[in-house]
Amino acid sequence: MNRKRVDGLKRPSSTTFKSPFQVPSKKASDDTTKKGVDENLEKKLEAINSEIAELENRGLKIEMLQTHIDKLHHYNELKDCGQVILGRIAVFEGVRTKDIYPRYNLLLDD
Repeated sequence: MNRKRVDGLKRPSSTTFKSPFQVPSKKASDDTTKKGVDENLEKKLEAINSEIAELENRGLKIEMLQTHIDKLHHYNELKDCGQVILGRIAVFEGVRTKDIYPRYNLLLDD
């Protein structure tokens, strides 16, 4: 049985489909690559652990980190509220929000 192709030409049904994608075969280099990645991860882990130990030796504690994170969340919530207020002022005055920043001595990057 012959099938019609979109361009109107016929192709014999006995031909098999050949995918343009090649299935990668497992090579010895795959194992070598995995070992290299594992070694890199081990080195990074050692570096991070030594940095943690150094910070703990300086007197920093994990509880301080959580307090800092909580303060950052609070700061971001306040900043978002400020952005909403500036946006509403801009809509009310019919200007872009960034045009209002200089009036309140705000930096666009802040």
